[in-house]
Amino acid sequence: MKKLLFFLLFINIAQAYSQSVTVVFDRNHFAIVNANAAMRNVSEIGYHQTLDVIKQNTDDIVVNSSSLAMVQTMIVKSLTQVNEGFKDAIQVKMIGETVLDIKSISAEAFELASNNPLLFLFVEEYTAQAKSRSINLAAEVSSLILNEGDNLLINYNVRDELLDTVQKELQVIRALMLSAKNSIYWAKANGVIRSLNPYQSYVNKDLGLINEIIIKQKTLTR
Repeated sequence: MKKLLFFLLFINIAQAYSQSVTVVFDRNHFAIVNANAAMRNVSEIGYHQTLDVIKQNTDDIVVNSSSLAMVQTMIVKSLTQVNEGFKDAIQVKMIGETVLDIKSISAEAFELASNNPLLFLFVEEYTAQAKSRSINLAAEVSSLILNEGDNLLINYNVRDELLDTVQKELQVIRALMLSAKNSIYWAKANGVIRSLNPYQSYVNKDLGLINEIIIKQKTLTR
């Protein structure tokens, strides 16, 4: 009997609650909320991806400079061990000057983008190539010196060929870093947003035409 009374009481409470609560489902509002949530997620993902690209590009510049400094050190040290006078050779001086140029260009790039890290988004193509070339160059020079030792650098034909190869590769890397710096300069001069989206002006024109058509249509249907 008690169970029956409890059951009837529960049914009455449920009926009363169902009568007092009305659930309203607005399909349009629900769609807008979902769309806004999706846009926030996309924006957050895009933001983190942008930070990753900026960090990668700045890291590439640092690795590039460090690798080239190591190449220069290995060459000078190895030549000095063979003959103290080799460190003052014209080819060695040219290599040192080129490495210094690359470091200066890299520093100028950092200086240009110091107030706006977004500018580093424009250098990915150049910094990635420069880093790859500098790492490969360091590995090649290190391998040759370690494997051949003094015998490699005593032979002037082999020595000159190695130094020429290093200098040519450094010139390519310098050109890449100069292109990176120029990309930052022009992106800064033109405005970052406009550089990121060069088609924005066309999009704005299209939006203007669409709005004009809508206004005319509303006028005609009145």
